[in-house]
Amino acid sequence: MNRSSRWRLIRIALLAGPEAAVATAVKQAFDAQRRAQDRLRSFVADAGHELRTPLATMHGWIDLYVQGGLRDPDQLDHAMERMQAEVDRMRLLVDELTLLANLDAARPLNREPVDVVALAGEVVDDAVVVSADRAITLQGVAEAVVDGDGPRIQQVLRNLVGNAVQHTRPGTPVTVTVSSQDGQVALAVHDDGDGIAPEHLPHVFERFYRADPSRSRDSGASSGLGLAIVEAIVTAHGGTVTLTSAPGQGTTVQVTIPGNSAP
Repeated sequence: MNRSSRWRLIRIALLAGPEAAVATAVKQAFDAQRRAQDRLRSFVADAGHELRTPLATMHGWIDLYVQGGLRDPDQLDHAMERMQAEVDRMRLLVDELTLLANLDAARPLNREPVDVVALAGEVVDDAVVVSADRAITLQGVAEAVVDGDGPRIQQVLRNLVGNAVQHTRPGTPVTVTVSSQDGQVALAVHDDGDGIAPEHLPHVFERFYRADPSRSRDSGASSGLGLAIVEAIVTAHGGTVTLTSAPGQGTTVQVTIPGNSAP
């Protein structure tokens, strides 16, 4: 809650009358401010931790080079490859943090009519090429148009399909389903993986949260921001996102976005 919203609550309570209501409104406003500050401090600390690891790795390789430990050309090439990978990791993290900051600031989306089925088809085609070891299929309606930001909606799909591939065993099937009903467009990404333990489910959309390491196949490469970005983008479109999972029963993430009401 920002400062203007906090004082608006206080003014409303003052106009309402009873002293108890005023005290309650003031307490709620400052409690909300304290929670927001705690979340911000936690977010900054987590971001610093995520950046510290690739920086430490790069420093180690550079220090090894300065000390003369990379005289062999093959060793030097390997060091350059590792540092390039860490630079890419930091670039991705910074890009994701910037996107979340923009979404948190409620900056307007570039809205236009977009076909979710077409966007999903491109994501699935790309995923099939990259993950040829598994069946990744698209099913559902032939067209589902929403008034939205196409690249951002496609990012939602890429994050969800990418998560399903990253966090399941090789060969695990992934299914993307798009449906349209009652003015709403729904897309679901389901995997037949090991599932997520119940204690992790309340936290899966939290920033930098990683569920059971046994479900992760990415060797720590994930930033822990994928589902947080999904939720932020969907919320900015006036939609909702839910995740259901159980050990041994796979995982399904379902996104619902208002359809295009234009005639």
